[in-house]
Amino acid sequence: MSDAAPALSVERLVVRSGRVACDVLVAPGAPRMTTPALAARVRADFPDLPRHACVNEVGDTFAAVMDRTSLPHLLEHLVIDLQTRSAASCGQRARDAVYVGTTEWTDEQAGRACVQVSFTDDLIALRAFRDAVDYLNAVVVP
Repeated sequence: MSDAAPALSVERLVVRSGRVACDVLVAPGAPRMTTPALAARVRADFPDLPRHACVNEVGDTFAAVMDRTSLPHLLEHLVIDLQTRSAASCGQRARDAVYVGTTEWTDEQAGRACVQVSFTDDLIALRAFRDAVDYLNAVVVP
């Protein structure tokens, strides 16, 4: 186990009506952006991620930006994917649950961003944030 600070940490989680707002911090010295190598690793573990709808300047899906996007933006899509997986494992059809999210830097210089994701079950959403942050910290700084 490494003594290094985690690449991504949660500063605050707030459950609001229909969405969770998560303030995250990318550690100084940690990569703020994905790379093709990181994106390939994530694709292997989360094969549905590239097909997520995503409003961006390059295309209509997350695949269009996945090789070069912010770590908080990747977190957003991982949280959505984990919620979808959880819904499916609980017997809900994935198409019945629609999740949306947004990511924006609140202080890019300091590495702070706000990730907001909708939910159908707040506890599943909170677990998805925890698991997604743990996953990213394991693959970004192994």
